[in-house]
This record gives sequence, structure tokens and C-alpha cells, in this order.
Amino acid sequence: MPRCDCVVITDQEKVVKPMKRFLAVVSMLLPGLMSGCVSNTDLHALQADTSALARQNSAHEQTVEARVQQLRDRVAQFEQSQAETRRDAARVAATLDTLRSQLQSLQGDVEEVQHTVQRSPPGDAAGSTTELADFEARLRDLEQQFSLSSQ
Repeated sequence: MPRCDCVVITDQEKVVKPMKRFLAVVSMLLPGLMSGCVSNTDLHALQADTSALARQNSAHEQTVEARVQQLRDRVAQFEQSQAETRRDAARVAATLDTLRSQLQSLQGDVEEVQHTVQRSPPGDAAGSTTELADFEARLRDLEQQFSLSSQ
């Protein structure tokens, strides 16, 4: 029987020695691990700070998003205003071109009538004078329209 007891002790020693080593290592690491732990008070304070920062960040994001939307709206209004201004400028330019064309036509007609009056016999001047007065009246009307539309 003594032989059996030796074997059992040896098996126990094989199990006990690694466990002792493990406990020794854990006992040496435990103080180091404990120093890295945070107290509950510190943890709650850190969580409160993180939560407050998250709320502030959310508020800032909402403020920035609102400001960005306001700027988008203003840009859209500005672009719409620019488009309307361009359309109005195009209409004014078209009207101006039409008035210039009519004015040139009337000036040509006036010159033609003046030329005809200068070459016509003295008795025929009454009809030409009436035509000249009509042309001059039309010319004044166009000049008034031109001055009103350019303002």
C-alpha cells in the first residue's frame, strides 16, 4: 500500500502546485487591477458629464440644422428673386427694342415727309403739313412711352 499512497500524493501535488501558482499570480495582479477601477461616485459623475455633453451636442446640432435650413430658404428666395429680375429685365429690353424700332421708323417717316415738303409745289404744302403734324404727334407719344418704360 505504500506505493499507492505515493502516487496519490503525487497526483495531488500536480493539481495543487498549479493552483498555488495561479493564486500567487492573481494575488499579485489583484492590487494592480483594483487601482484601475473607478468608484461608483466617479462613475456616476462621468456618466452625468457624458449625458450633459450629449444633450449639449444635440442642442447644438438642432441649432445648426435650423440655421442651415434658414440659409437654404434665403438662398432659394434669392434665386427666385434673381430669376424674376432677369425675366423683368428681358421684358424691358424687348420693349426697349420695340420702341427703338418704332422710333427709327417714325424718324424715317418724318424725314421722308420733310423731304417731300421741301420738294413739293407751294400749293400742296397743306396736306404734307398735316402728315408731318401726325408724324410728330406719334413721335411724341412714342417718346413719352419710352421715357415711362425706362423709369
